[in-house]
Amino acid sequence: MRYFPGNTVFCLLLIFLMLLPAALPVQAVTPERLGLDLVDVAALDAAILSDLKYATTDNFTGQVLYPSARCLLRAPVAWRLLQVQRDLRSQGLGLKVFDCYRPLAVQQKMWSIVPDENYVANPATGSRHNRGASVDVGLVDSAGRELPMPSKFDEFSERSHLDFADAPADTLRNRQTLQAAMRKEGFLPVTTEWWHFDAPDWRNFALADADSRLVPGPATEQVLAVAEPAPGRVSSALWGLEKTPQGWRNVFGPIPVVLGRSGIAAFEQKREGDGKTPRGVFTLGPVFGYAATAPTRMPYRQATAEDAWVDEPSSPRYNQWVKGIPAKESHEKMRRADGLYQLGAVIGYNTDPVMPGRGSAIFLHVWKGPGQPTSGCVAMALPDLERLVGWLDPARQPRIILGYRGE
Repeated sequence: MRYFPGNTVFCLLLIFLMLLPAALPVQAVTPERLGLDLVDVAALDAAILSDLKYATTDNFTGQVLYPSARCLLRAPVAWRLLQVQRDLRSQGLGLKVFDCYRPLAVQQKMWSIVPDENYVANPATGSRHNRGASVDVGLVDSAGRELPMPSKFDEFSERSHLDFADAPADTLRNRQTLQAAMRKEGFLPVTTEWWHFDAPDWRNFALADADSRLVPGPATEQVLAVAEPAPGRVSSALWGLEKTPQGWRNVFGPIPVVLGRSGIAAFEQKREGDGKTPRGVFTLGPVFGYAATAPTRMPYRQATAEDAWVDEPSSPRYNQWVKGIPAKESHEKMRRADGLYQLGAVIGYNTDPVMPGRGSAIFLHVWKGPGQPTSGCVAMALPDLERLVGWLDPARQPRIILGYRGE
């Protein structure tokens, strides 16, 4: 066999590159990318009824386009809508929302079906729905019954136009009542759609493409965000963001982290022993560690030689921290010999309610090293973890977003 030094060097270089962990995202995650400045209208006023058509097949595409039925709007827009609801309530009426914030990816799909700017905004410039600054609404009576309008929602005909008059008198009155209530609070109508209203300041809001399932509730003021790693990789980055009177801002990051050996699970698909990190928005705490105390404002629990976490799906104590090492139930010890749990924090995955077999013991903890995967947890260097738990404040209802898709 002939010897080619150049080929050997090339092969060694290729092996070295393959062993390197994936590069960390260099672009800082923004509050807009995460949808942090979107608020859930139902969380602000449960009396506003919701029938998000694009979360069902009852829409002009005949397809389910939204992954969740959440009416999300920019906060100033949501507060305007709440005032409309209060005004209508005094008349024995109320609102029903059909559409709110719409991800850009959905806009692109709609455009591929109906490429007509009279009815669907061109995704090249974006819809005002994509900014979280538009809302589609109808009226309900005091019993929550939807009131008839001259046309159905999303009907692409002249019956949907504001100047259409050849309709039953009660439907014309209902349309006028809705228009008057929305205009009173500054909303701007669209002449071809009786249901569509834009906030007057819609230009102030950027286009967004956040996943509605990963937007935390309005009470959350601290967020940890972990990006989905590249396919086949376990290395990612963590960012910390906090809410201020001026809006959300980045506090720290990127912090290098590693995730489960099998990557990130799809929504609701995490299973015990699959080696995947769950995807979603989760609570944090308590913080735990080997020392008697830790420099954190979060609730803290010391891990001793008598503490364990039950990972036996058939156990009534599944996915729980228990005192006393179980004799028969599968478990892991919380005071590990390798020191990975010398400091950590519980990620509130599958904790309320606990679903047998859906995964257990998901923590923030100390890593083995860069590129070394976990069994599903999020791990990092000890100094980074110390900084993180020192920053968390339970009064600000911190949450962790796992698996957002980066740029």
